[in-house]
Order: sequence, then C-alpha cells, then structure tokens
Amino acid sequence: MRLFRVFFFSILLISLQSGCRKPDSDLGLGLQPEGELLDLRTDTLGFSIEMVPVDSLRTDERSRLLLGNLYDPIAGLSKASFSTELRLSETNKDFGVNPICDSLFMAFRFNGPAYGQNSDQYLVVEQLQDTVSYDSAYYSFDVPPTLPGNLVLPAAQPIQVHPLESVFVGGDTLSPQVRIPLIASWGQGILDADTSVFDNNANWKSWFKGLQISSGSGGGGIVCLEPNTGVSLMRIHYHNDTDTAAYDFVINSNAARIGHFAHSWTPEFSALNDSMSTTNAPRVALVGGAASYLRVDLSGMDTLEAPEGAVINRAELVLPLNDAPSKLPRPSILTAFLKRDNGGLELSPEATSPGITYGGVYDADRNAYVLNLPLYAQRRLNGEETRTQLYLYSELSSVAIEQVVFDSPISSSNATFVVTWSE
Repeated sequence: MRLFRVFFFSILLISLQSGCRKPDSDLGLGLQPEGELLDLRTDTLGFSIEMVPVDSLRTDERSRLLLGNLYDPIAGLSKASFSTELRLSETNKDFGVNPICDSLFMAFRFNGPAYGQNSDQYLVVEQLQDTVSYDSAYYSFDVPPTLPGNLVLPAAQPIQVHPLESVFVGGDTLSPQVRIPLIASWGQGILDADTSVFDNNANWKSWFKGLQISSGSGGGGIVCLEPNTGVSLMRIHYHNDTDTAAYDFVINSNAARIGHFAHSWTPEFSALNDSMSTTNAPRVALVGGAASYLRVDLSGMDTLEAPEGAVINRAELVLPLNDAPSKLPRPSILTAFLKRDNGGLELSPEATSPGITYGGVYDADRNAYVLNLPLYAQRRLNGEETRTQLYLYSELSSVAIEQVVFDSPISSSNATFVVTWSE
C-alpha cells in the first residue's frame, strides 16, 4: 500500500508538470510564488518603440561636471558644458594696498570616465549675466545668459583636456587636470571691486553671478570633472605694495551649478533635431547626456485575453542589441518610468516594490536588455492603469554620456513583449 501511494503521487506530479505551459526563461519573482503556479499561460503581445528627445532632466547640483564635445557616428555631435557659482574661500578678504593681478586660472580635477578620443579643445569661459540659485531646480535646457566675451587667455588655447596626461606649468609637472588660464585684465577688475564685496558670500554673489564653461571645438571628447572644494577653483595671483599672494574662489557643495547638454543628431535620427520623435524606425538609440529617451508603447496589453481575476506572473520586455559600432559605453541598467498628466515623472511600480525581479540589465545569453513589468501589466489588465506608454532611460543620464542601440520589432523578431499569467 505504501509503495502504491508513492507511485500514485509520482505519476500525479509528472502529469501536472507536463500539463503546464511554462515559458522558456525562469519565472523569477512575480506576483505569485512559483511553487503555487499550476496553470501558466504565455502570450506574446505587440509593442512599438521610438526615440523621443529629453525634455525634463534635472542637471543641477550633480556629482560631476561634464565638459567637451564629441562626435559619434550614431548620435552625432554631443556637447557638454556647465554654469557654476564661485564662492569665497575666505570672507572679509583684504587684498592690500594697490593690488595688481599677475595671473589667474581655473582648475578642475577629473572625476569619472572620459568619452571619445580626448584631445586639446578651444574652451570658452563667459561671465553669467544673472544669478543662479542653489535652492532652485534647473534642467538641461536651462542655460543662463552670459555677458559677451571669452575670458580664456588667447595664447593658452587650445586647452589640454585629457584625464591621463600630466599638465606642465613652467618647470612644474602637475597631476592631470583641466587648467584654464584667464585674461589678467579681467582679474584686475575683481581686485578693483569695493572691499565690501568680499565681506561675505552674499555680497560676492550679488556682485559676481558666476561663470559658464563650454567648448568651441567640433570634437575632442567629453570629460567628467570634480565639483568640490580644493580641486575645482579659480585662483588669482597678485601683488600689492608690500607682498605677493594668491587667493582662491571655489566651487563647493553650497555652490549652485547646472549641467548643459546639446545634441545635433545624424540624418537617421534627424527628427529629434526638431524636437520630434522617430517613427517606424528599424533601430533606436538611448543616449545619455539628456539626449534621448525610449518610449515604449505597450498597447498590446489590450489584446490579452485573460479572464477576470487572472494574475500576471511575468511581463518580459526583451530589447535586442543592434551591432552598430559606438564610441560610448552602454548603461548598466535601464530604468522605466511613466509620465503624469501634469508632465511630471514617476517610476514604474516595479521599482518601488520589494519581491519583484525587475531586471533592466543586459542579458548576455540573449544579447538583449530584459525588463520585467508584472505590476504595470497587472494594473493595465485590471483597468487601474490607463497609460499605455513607458519611458526608458539611464539614471546616470545627467552625469554620463552612455549609449545603447536596439533593434525595434520592425527589424527583429527577437524584440518581444511576453506576458505569463495564471488563473
């Protein structure tokens, strides 16, 4: 009798396993534990994907300042620049009797990766016309107006912009940095300011709005710079009637700063130059530096024939890589978000729900990025979510120039949206 029971339950288990229609990939953690799933249904639903220009990416007070220009055969020309306040390193500063500016320069230490082939560039330093505020929100398209005139010393151009090469000043060898000599006569204007200007940072900010730094070259690469005291500064060398000295104006954690990006797309993606999206494209590119998002239309969810009470266990979006060569690194993870009716952004529900395997990373076995969106799909199925479009981007878009190119469903059968559900 005991042997009969063992035999019976073995046969029953085999029958149940063979009757289930299980997807090829592992289920992972969906909305229902895998051990409780007895009848899985899998449907492949239609979707479309297109590129849209970035219109709302915050770039203020970021951990990096990006500078330079880069041409990529896919994305075209990308430009990175920034505006920043300079703060007093010492308040109540007295430059002495008859101070004379001998020289001044800006220096920025590298912080993070470099993009493209780095070479010397013609840099532009301009004085801001209006104040920027640390307490305000700024986006990539917020470029403050500047006063006319490039403050970079003409004889110093082009400026060395290479994170691996030492800088030589006179007989000294300095660590790799972007060092920008400025016009001494402009520095003299700072020394000639009323002494009350240097009493405190409020007075200084009212008198001096800040600087904007950009590249005027057609290439030369983009580098990441450090926005912290001691490594990012403007130093003025001067002498007075009794002494020779130097003083630093610094960029620190209290300094307002804004990253700026601009892109001139190749003919393939020229629609983005006119702030339009691509349509029916065989491939799409997600590009960092506030360049492009990917908009995924999952209207195919409306065709899912699942009964009331069905549970979405997995909703897998597979985006196969295109083999186009690129100068730029791929993002480590893609983040999905939805747009609110008021234009704001919110993360997809999977991002804030423990126990859900979201993915969003590169799968080498499938040569694709794979995202799992079961909560979003469940809410669509229940009628709780009516938005059919998801947006994909990299969370490093404001501080990195990354790029990944995908084949769209138009050109590849490997681009799929597969939903696994149970009753």
